[in-house]
Amino acid sequence: MSTVHGLSRLPLQRESVICLHSSGASGRQWDALAAPLSVQFEVVAPDLLGYGSRAAWPTGTLTSLTDEAQALAPLLDARPGGVHLIGHSYGGTVALQMALRWPSRVKSLTLFEPVRFAVLFGDSETAEAGEAIVGMGRRIGLTVLSGRPAAAAALFVDYWSGEGAWDAMSPARQAALAARMPKVHAEFEALFADRVPLAAYSQLTMPVRLIRGDRSPAPARLVVGRLRWQLPNVDVVTLSGVGHMGPITHPAEFAKALPAWLQPSLHELAA
Repeated sequence: MSTVHGLSRLPLQRESVICLHSSGASGRQWDALAAPLSVQFEVVAPDLLGYGSRAAWPTGTLTSLTDEAQALAPLLDARPGGVHLIGHSYGGTVALQMALRWPSRVKSLTLFEPVRFAVLFGDSETAEAGEAIVGMGRRIGLTVLSGRPAAAAALFVDYWSGEGAWDAMSPARQAALAARMPKVHAEFEALFADRVPLAAYSQLTMPVRLIRGDRSPAPARLVVGRLRWQLPNVDVVTLSGVGHMGPITHPAEFAKALPAWLQPSLHELAA
């Protein structure tokens, strides 16, 4: 038996939530969300390859979505009962890759604008947006390869967060992001090499919540629109006044948009 505020109760079996961060960030992106989720769940927020506690990413080295998923496989192996996955942007893309590879180990998906840009090229109405993001990604990559990571970071930040966002950052934050641009370049190339057909997502039968902001760049919003018609057990939430970096810039709104199965119970909150 365990005691909380003088109340005796049987110990609860805690389910696990794995939170996957966006490009240029780290697992610490989820610190604010982890606190309320930890009331009810075991929360794990790993660093993706090339970030945080992992080795710095060498310029010009490539990766793949399979590599990214495989690097996280030990987290699934340690939790044979399955996990809930939360992912933002590139982290959402990796979460989908994990679900495609190990569907029986993924209980649910909660994804803020997963950037599976390959799905845009199967439809004439979204292909133009696909070409636009490929052009931007390749421009950022060429700037990294030319030895100008800070200039590449400025392009990256202003694309996703709006003109002037880079200049508004502190010098320390700018330097940290510039140092991560070789991995960001590798991530763009991994996305552009994605060959998973849109129809494959129809095999993911676990509950899925897709979340998007109404101020995000068109490619990110359109990916959500394409996926929603393939996933058989999905709902979509659109956050007003929120852009692509919503889980970071609007953490409270993002937390409120979590599906019911991830909301801490009233009993646990009261305890």
